[in-house]
Amino acid sequence: MRILSLMIMMYIFCAIALSPAVSAMGTTGGAELSIADNERSYSINAQMEVLEDTQRQWSMQDLQSPALQQQFQPARGKSSFGYTLSAYWVRVTLNNESSNDKWELTVINSLMDKIDIYPPETLITKHRLYPSYQITLPQGQKTTIYIRFETYGSMIIPLRLTAQSTLYNNMFNELLFNGIYYGMILVIAVFQIVLYLYTRNRAYLYYMLNVMCFCTALLIWNGFTLPLFGTSRLTGEAMGAGIWYSPSAVYDFFYVLGRWFGFLFIEKILFPRVDSPTAKWICRLLNVICPFICIGILFFYPLGMAQFLFWFKYVTLLLAVVVVILCARKGDRIAIYLAIPKIPIVIFAIVPKALLLYGVLPNNMFTRYASQFGLLGDFVFIAILMYALMNQMRKKEENAQQELVQTLSDWNVNLKKTVEEQTESLKRTNDELIVSETFRTKMLQNISHDVRSPLSYVQSGVEALIHKFETRPEHQERIMRNVHDKVLDVNRFIDDLLALSRSEVASGSADLQLVIFYEWFEEIGKELAADIEYAGRRCRLMISPFGTDADVRIDPYLIKRVLSNLVHNACKFTPPDGTITLQASLRNKSVCIMIGDTGQGIGEEQMTRIFRRHYREGEAQGSGLGLAIAKEIVEQHGGEIWAESELGKGSRFYFTLPLVGSGE
Repeated sequence: MRILSLMIMMYIFCAIALSPAVSAMGTTGGAELSIADNERSYSINAQMEVLEDTQRQWSMQDLQSPALQQQFQPARGKSSFGYTLSAYWVRVTLNNESSNDKWELTVINSLMDKIDIYPPETLITKHRLYPSYQITLPQGQKTTIYIRFETYGSMIIPLRLTAQSTLYNNMFNELLFNGIYYGMILVIAVFQIVLYLYTRNRAYLYYMLNVMCFCTALLIWNGFTLPLFGTSRLTGEAMGAGIWYSPSAVYDFFYVLGRWFGFLFIEKILFPRVDSPTAKWICRLLNVICPFICIGILFFYPLGMAQFLFWFKYVTLLLAVVVVILCARKGDRIAIYLAIPKIPIVIFAIVPKALLLYGVLPNNMFTRYASQFGLLGDFVFIAILMYALMNQMRKKEENAQQELVQTLSDWNVNLKKTVEEQTESLKRTNDELIVSETFRTKMLQNISHDVRSPLSYVQSGVEALIHKFETRPEHQERIMRNVHDKVLDVNRFIDDLLALSRSEVASGSADLQLVIFYEWFEEIGKELAADIEYAGRRCRLMISPFGTDADVRIDPYLIKRVLSNLVHNACKFTPPDGTITLQASLRNKSVCIMIGDTGQGIGEEQMTRIFRRHYREGEAQGSGLGLAIAKEIVEQHGGEIWAESELGKGSRFYFTLPLVGSGE
C-alpha cells in the first residue's frame, strides 16, 4: 500500500509540475489565448474547448449552429481523451497582440489518422516530426480556429503554437536528442547481432529483434515515419485505403511483434535452467497468441481493435514480469538480474504512458517520454547482462578447455605409466616363460633318460632271451623278473605324466570334495600297506583317532597320487626287509602325513641340494618326476611339503593339508 500511495503521489506531482506552461495573458479567459512578443511558444490545451462527435457526422456548417456552439466544453489543459470511436472538435480563439504574424500550429501526436482544420491552412509534414500547419494571425486581431480529429488509436491531441522564427532551434534540439537516443539503441542492436554471431545462441537473436521492433514503434511514436504515411490520410483521402496508412495500427503491430520476440527471448534464456510449469505455460501460450494478434491487426484494426490491444499489450507486459519473478523465485540468477530493471521500469515508466493513452494522465514530458527512457535503460541493462553472461560462458569454456587439457595430460601420464607397467609385466611373463620352457626342456630330458634306461634294459633282456644268451632257467627267470620290474617303472612314469597333466588342469578349477580325513586315510593306508608288503618291505601304519572330525577339501585321486609317489620313492631306497612308516596326525589346524623309510639316508647339505632340485627342476634321486608332481599337488591344495634325512637312519617326507574352517 505504501508503494501504491507513493506511485500515485509521484504521478500527481509529475502531472502538475510537468503540465504545459500557460501564458500569463489569457490564463483565465476561457477559450481565448493572448499572444505577446515575450513568448515564442504556447500550449493551446489550457485555452481550447472540445466537443465530442460520437457519430462522426457533424460538418463545419453544423458547428455554426448555436446549439452545437453551446456544447463546447473547456479542456482545462487536458489533452488525452483515451480510446474512442468518436471524432473530437477543438475550438480556440487566438488574440495576436505581438508583432509577429507567422506562426505554426503543431499537433504533437504522430499517430493521428485524420485532421481537418478550419479555416483551411497549409499542412506541413516535410522536415517535421508531427502534423503542422502554417497559419497567419493578423496583428491586433482575434482568430478562431476549429480542428477536427479522428484516430483508430488513443485520442491524444496536445496542441502547440510556435513562432516560425524560433521553430528551427526547437527542431534542432529535438533531432539532437533523438539522434543520441536512437544511436544508443542501434549500438545495442548491433551488439546483440555480434553476440548472436559469436555464440549462435538464439536468445541474442530474439532480443535483437525485440529491440528493433520497439525501436521501430518508437520511431513511429516520435514522428520520424510521418513522411512515409503521406498527407492524404490526414485530409481523409486515403484513411480507409489500407491499414498501412494508419500509423497507430503500424505502431501497435510492431509493439505486439516486439512483445512476441520478448517472450521468445525469455523462454530461450530462462527455461533451460528453470523448471517453472506456470511460467512455461504463460510463455508458450503467448508465443502462440501474439502472431495471431499481429495478423488480426492487419485486417481488423479499424473495427475498434485498438482498445483491446491496449489491454493486451499491458497485460502481457505484466505477465512477462510475472514470468521473470516466478523464475527468480526458483533461484535463477539471470531471472533475478532481469527483475532488477523490469519492475521499477514498469512501475515508474510504462504505467504512466499507459495512463496517458487511457486518458487518465495529461500529456507532458514525463508521461510522454518516461517510457522511452525506461526502455533505453532496460535495453542497456539487459545488454550488459547478456555481455556478462557471454563472458561467463567464455570463461567456462576456457576453464573447460584447461580442464580437458589437464585431463588429457593426466591420461597421457597414466597411459605412459600403464604402458611401462604392462611392458614390465610382459617382460616378467616372458622371463617366466623362458624359465618354464627351460624347466620343460630339462624335464623332458629327465623323462627321456628315465624312460630310456628301463626300456634299454627290457630290450637287452628280451634280446638275451630271444638269442638264448642265457640257457639256465634260474638266469632266465631273473631276467624276466627284472624286465617285469622295468615295465612297471615305465608304467609308473606314464601314470606320473598323466597325474601331472591332471594336476595342471585342476589347478584352475574348484572341483574338490569334502572328506573326513581319518576315515579316508585309514582306507588308503591299508591299500598302500599291501603294496609295500608286496614289494618285500614291512609297513608300519600309525593311525590313531584324532578325537575330533578332521574335514578336508581335496581331490582324492591327486592326494592318493602324492601318497603313492612318496611310498614308491621310499620303497626304492629301502633295502629288503626294511620298514616303511605311514603316519597321520593333527598339527596347527591341518592334518600332517609322514612317509618314512629305513634306507641309507643322505646328509643335510646333500639333502638340501637334492630337495631343491626335486621341487624346482623336477630332477630327483630316481623318479624326480614323482616328487615334482607331489609338490605341485600339495601346494594347489594349500598345503606344504618338506623332507628330513640322516645318514644311516633313513628319510622322512612330510606334507600338510588345511582343515576346513581353519581360515581357508
